[in-house]
Amino acid sequence: MSLRTSSDPLVRLLADLVAIPSVNPMGRGKSGPGYSEHDVAAYVEAYLRRHGVETRVDDVLSGRPNVTGFIDSGAEKTLLLEAHCDTVQAEAMTIPPFTPELRDGRLYGRGSCDTKGSLAAFLHGVCSHLDAGGRLRFNVIMIAAADEEYQFTGARHAVAHGLKADFGIVGEPTRLRIVRAHKGVTRWRIVTRGVAAHSAYPERGVNAIYAMGHVLDRLEEYGKALRGSAPHPLLGSASLSAGVIEGGEAVNIVPDRCSVEVDRRTLPGETTEKVTGAVRSALEGVPGWEFDPPHLAVAGMEVPEESPVVRLLSGAIAGVCGEAPVEAAQYATDAGIYNGGGIPTVVFGPGDIAQAHTAEEWIDLEDLHAAAAVVRRLISRQ
Repeated sequence: MSLRTSSDPLVRLLADLVAIPSVNPMGRGKSGPGYSEHDVAAYVEAYLRRHGVETRVDDVLSGRPNVTGFIDSGAEKTLLLEAHCDTVQAEAMTIPPFTPELRDGRLYGRGSCDTKGSLAAFLHGVCSHLDAGGRLRFNVIMIAAADEEYQFTGARHAVAHGLKADFGIVGEPTRLRIVRAHKGVTRWRIVTRGVAAHSAYPERGVNAIYAMGHVLDRLEEYGKALRGSAPHPLLGSASLSAGVIEGGEAVNIVPDRCSVEVDRRTLPGETTEKVTGAVRSALEGVPGWEFDPPHLAVAGMEVPEESPVVRLLSGAIAGVCGEAPVEAAQYATDAGIYNGGGIPTVVFGPGDIAQAHTAEEWIDLEDLHAAAAVVRRLISRQ
């Protein structure tokens, strides 16, 4: 039997989502139906409408929408459930990326773990509860968000356009654990400029790559100092890495421009201004550099362990799984955006981050079903 005609509605839902390519172009100039969230968003919208959920579709980038579902149960509190629609590239996969396959209790395919598994569990958990006539203890907002893998545009759009909720859960593969704190990330380019000349006469030019060498020395020193700084009790120390360097047009031309892209992992409370200001100070005395404005800045987040969202979700997880571990993560998620927008938001979902973005991405179906059961238990009014 085909997965997409499976008698298990949750497995069928996830298989359908995986079979719809929604690769984030991530600034690489890729385009076409498979390089946007459009088709998977259309599927999610139709799914919600079939289950009687009011929906709205908003383009956050050209042809790349968020889908938002609203359920007003008349409750005092509103719960946000969000998972992103986009995936990373699939060219290097060693399995057919968009042909979902079931083996050994796992569903294989791009996005199965990160994070269409969470999206399917959230959608099915809520809609199956409604279909069964269940009552809700919260009003529920469900968002299938665009562009998490690159610039978090979908979450930013939702917050900028007035999203309101009392607490939230962002779906990511956490092995059914609650992530109540994670690092943020700020990325920008540092540029050095020179004067072009024929490489036979290098003295007639100014070599921008040589100038960047001095910048890199200082960045390395600063990164070491960060690793030795006072650690956050859950997240450890902040970090800095120079990840991409570009410069020069040809080997026989003295380069007049060089750039390096910096990845700075931030702790809760660190602002973009503080982060970039500290690097400027570290480069003091080094000539010839300039900063481009950050092209990505997502805050770190930390939700208190005694907060309502942690307490409520812990109870639901324990009711399904027997225990509810709470931990921290080094990566950034849309939860950083929602916390910055005033919505206390944690991270939770089926699957293991170790499987995300891999050549044989998969998710354990036991995790998938448990996550949906947790959602049903969380939203159910007793």
